[in-house]
Amino acid sequence: MTEKIFAFESGEVSVAFPVSGALGDAIIAKAVFDAIVKLAPNCRIDLFYDSERSKAYAEAFYGQSRNVNRMLSFQNFYGQNVKKYDAAFRVWHMVLIDSANAERLQEIAPALLQSLQKIEIYNKKYVFSTDASGLILRNITKAHILGINRYTCLSCGGALPIHDNRVEISLSPEGERQFQKLGLKNYITVGSNVGRKNNLVRHSLKEWPTTCVTEYISLLNIYLPQVKVVQVGGGGVEIFKNADRHIIDADLELVKHVLKNSLLHVDCESGLVHLATQLGTKCLVLFGPTDEKYYGFKENLNLVSDFCRPCVWAWDDGSTCLRGASEPPCMSNITPQLVCEITCNYINHLGLKNNA
Repeated sequence: MTEKIFAFESGEVSVAFPVSGALGDAIIAKAVFDAIVKLAPNCRIDLFYDSERSKAYAEAFYGQSRNVNRMLSFQNFYGQNVKKYDAAFRVWHMVLIDSANAERLQEIAPALLQSLQKIEIYNKKYVFSTDASGLILRNITKAHILGINRYTCLSCGGALPIHDNRVEISLSPEGERQFQKLGLKNYITVGSNVGRKNNLVRHSLKEWPTTCVTEYISLLNIYLPQVKVVQVGGGGVEIFKNADRHIIDADLELVKHVLKNSLLHVDCESGLVHLATQLGTKCLVLFGPTDEKYYGFKENLNLVSDFCRPCVWAWDDGSTCLRGASEPPCMSNITPQLVCEITCNYINHLGLKNNA
């Protein structure tokens, strides 16, 4: 990553790969990144970020790959240089090819070219538009019928070698040193709710109401007093005041270690769930408006609401409850008592004593 030249100046297969979106999106998109590396093992990849947040994600999840050439500002460099790369991708709930040098790829990376051609055929056949709601709903339908998920749908019908929902996330020694200084032992982590300062209404719909979270933590203090509760989240989130520790807006390398060493991560469907699961930590995930077959991991404890769901993306842009509720009943109907019971049962199986 010390190179100052562009990847297309290297003489190797050059790839432009923007990293954007929320935490979970950046982790999921790495499945495409990893597939590209499998198809062209010696490729050089320039990562493009569109914000300081996406730059941090690029460094945390992609930066240790030997294939990464450098990181660049999307706004300053992408548009004027995209045609110079052998291949340029954008990833969300689909894979878009912004540029491909077919003649050169045929010579130096025929396997990658073949995959690009298959992606183009797949997109023409199945991606009728890039409208978010329609695209995601079609993917969710395929998840129920074909057994694909948020990761494997990015294989574009087998065009890319993405066979499961696993990606490799590296851990840094510096993150471990930071973690050791915290002295954390025997703890579970709880994901945060979006703070009002962030004004992200759509994401708040899939969150467990804060009143439920705080009651859940109070119950844990009674039934699992030997287990600490650590709140994890980004900047501007709501603080759960009865949690034992708060790891808020911390360095991602530290957050990785906090999640990896957690006995259990409890959250709604979120980027922290993706990160914790990729690091091998079991998650208890509360599903309301989002679909567990598309977004979930089978190895987790997936608690699916039985009330009026899933509906996200089925109405407008998914930012409002179909019933007009400020707190969607699919989430508020999941009781703290039930989540506490599931947590206690899981901790018991780990061999920790439960005073319940």
